[in-house]
Amino acid sequence: MATELCGAKLLAPFFGSSLQVWASVLGITLFALAVGYFYGGTLSNKLNAENKLFYVLTGASALTVLTPLIANYLLPYLSLFPLAISVICGSLLLIFPTLFFLGTSSPLFVLLQSKTVNAGKAGGTVYAMSTFGGIIATFLCGFFLIPNFGLTFTLLFFGILLFISSTLLLKVFKINSILLVLILVIASLSFTKENSNRLNVQDGILGKLEVYEEKTDSGVLLRKFSINRIVQTEMNLITKKSVSEYLNLLDTLIRKEANSKKALVLGLGGGLTSNMLVEKNYKVDAVEFDERIIEVAKKYFFLDKNVEVFCDDARFFLNKSKKKYDLILVDVFKAEEQPNHVLTKESLMHLKNNLTDSAIIYINWHGYIDGEIGLGTHVLLNTLQISGFKTQVMSNNLNPDARNLIIKTSLNQLNKNRFEINYSSNSSNKKINTDDLPLLEFYNRQANLTWRKNYLKYYNSKL
Repeated sequence: MATELCGAKLLAPFFGSSLQVWASVLGITLFALAVGYFYGGTLSNKLNAENKLFYVLTGASALTVLTPLIANYLLPYLSLFPLAISVICGSLLLIFPTLFFLGTSSPLFVLLQSKTVNAGKAGGTVYAMSTFGGIIATFLCGFFLIPNFGLTFTLLFFGILLFISSTLLLKVFKINSILLVLILVIASLSFTKENSNRLNVQDGILGKLEVYEEKTDSGVLLRKFSINRIVQTEMNLITKKSVSEYLNLLDTLIRKEANSKKALVLGLGGGLTSNMLVEKNYKVDAVEFDERIIEVAKKYFFLDKNVEVFCDDARFFLNKSKKKYDLILVDVFKAEEQPNHVLTKESLMHLKNNLTDSAIIYINWHGYIDGEIGLGTHVLLNTLQISGFKTQVMSNNLNPDARNLIIKTSLNQLNKNRFEINYSSNSSNKKINTDDLPLLEFYNRQANLTWRKNYLKYYNSKL
């Protein structure tokens, strides 16, 4: 389980963490274990079973500590190929070898156990303990090791722990094996150090978080925050303002209020949208799922102290909140992906309870709306319409590959504005996003993939 979770997180900076990525990880996991179980069965004779098991577990230990090194040096080359090929090959490189050896070990454990008890009881004991160990590893990784120490340390920890426990349990001491694992640990620590221009690098709940600085061609110093190598926030260090077209458009659309009003920001990011709303006389609540992002906003992007931040899931927060807001900004991008559950029909119907009579909702969205690549946008618009909302789609850029769309929505009729764009209505597409049938990720898959490919193509040399 540690290999599977860490492997998926190591793939995320290059390929995202979409349904296709997780499907590949899970499929390769099962394939590796199946092949390992079969091969372990062919090794299961009573000659030198302890030695065979020791070498199998040593191989698993060595490959576990080698995983971060493989990710750093080989995955960037795979990102040049189509997503399906890249993700499957990446999963084969990172996950298959380790899990093959671990799968091979199971029949050998059963063999050793069956010397003292019957085969049925031996098999049940081995697989029960294996599953119990997987449960512990899953909770350790998800709630403690990965968030606090990162992926490299987590993999090194489990690799070393596996090797030491194998040596003590089997009472087999091989100096060559000890040296091999030690050398690989040192290599992984030495060659996976982050670039020195990074101000902050963390493996968070949502993926790899990075804060770094770089100069534009005109010499302006920008501070950037990215998740899985997709920039979420870009700030001019002199003005402390965002340089993104999306936020500049949002700044134009939202007027400064004479009287204080309440705003809710779903998805804090670097906090520049929240700061902008404070300047426009809003009392701002912001919801962010990952506490590390909250720390980044405060430490590196000067989050206004008047912003009240809640570390929570956006939908869960809305379900329990009794507040009513005059403005809600939905900016729940995780890299290039939009969480399905926040924008379902059921969620939007419940959202009405959190709105004042004249409330406006702004939704940050990718730049695609026409053709097959824009199907996800139409699913969202259909979902908003059937939930009783009026909508406008706005942008200040005509190039879908280089823009964000802002979807303005309200329970009231919206006035025309100069940023509203024309698009082809797809009358045959009446699909909506619901809790029972969450379609957004499926219909956004081409848009998300194109966005990531275009982004990495443009920025990869700088990252």
